Amino acid sequence: MMSEEEKDLQFVMERYGRIVNGIIFSTLRTRSEREDIFQEVFLLYYTKELHFTDERARKAWLIRTAVNLCRAADRSPWNLFRNGEEFDPESVRYDESPPDNTELWQAVMRLKEKYRLPLYLHYFEEVPIAEVAEIMRISEGAVKMRLRRAREKLKAALTENERNIKETEAAENAKEKKSYRIGHSQQP
Repeated sequence: MMSEEEKDLQFVMERYGRIVNGIIFSTLRTRSEREDIFQEVFLLYYTKELHFTDERARKAWLIRTAVNLCRAADRSPWNLFRNGEEFDPESVRYDESPPDNTELWQAVMRLKEKYRLPLYLHYFEEVPIAEVAEIMRISEGAVKMRLRRAREKLKAALTENERNIKETEAAENAKEKKSYRIGHSQQP
């Protein structure tokens, strides 16, 4: 039989596990890091004697804790020591279920955290701007500005990607036409 604390933990993990995992997934590089931080967030929740006034406060604490633990993991000596390897968002493997539009997700992953986090919370998790501001400890105006800049950066990145695809397709088509003409001109 489960204790009240265990039941509470199970409820919280079922209710907020997806959003906590999404924040961690959008921040950390490796699956093992993500799993460790996910467990640590809920272990802290379980072991600390926390009292929340409402569900919104509980959700904010979980998100804030996940963000802080991810930042600490990113600054750890292990991550700084990785032979100077930079994080390449293109190399992210989706062991968990990826968002539907991986091109969009790749562009989101390339954003700086200050833009990526409010964008993820607001658009992917549908957290209201006021709550995002509270979680990030910045003003609502700052959240709106970061969202606007994030949208601009995403639009530019996706437009650039689309242009590159069109240029590549045009070059391939020209190459195919040239080889077709050469092949036909050599026939008797």
